[in-house]
Amino acid sequence: MIKKTIIQRLNIIKGQINGLTNLIEKKEDCRKVTGQLYAINIAIKKVIELYLQENLTSCLKTIDFKEKEAINFILKEIIKNE
Repeated sequence: MIKKTIIQRLNIIKGQINGLTNLIEKKEDCRKVTGQLYAINIAIKKVIELYLQENLTSCLKTIDFKEKEAINFILKEIIKNE
């Protein structure tokens, strides 16, 4: 069920990115561009959250120390930017 939700959200994000590209190409108002950037950022964070909720345990089982450092960095960035 979560996989389907994640895929749906990613497809929405694709549409948002296409819309953002059009806004930038048309040199639209900065507020519109910034609003879309913000919305995409929030949407990506939600996908990350959903993915990690479903897969974090299995991801952590087989990683080495360097990978753990990278994952810890990513998690800290996610938490910091909410």
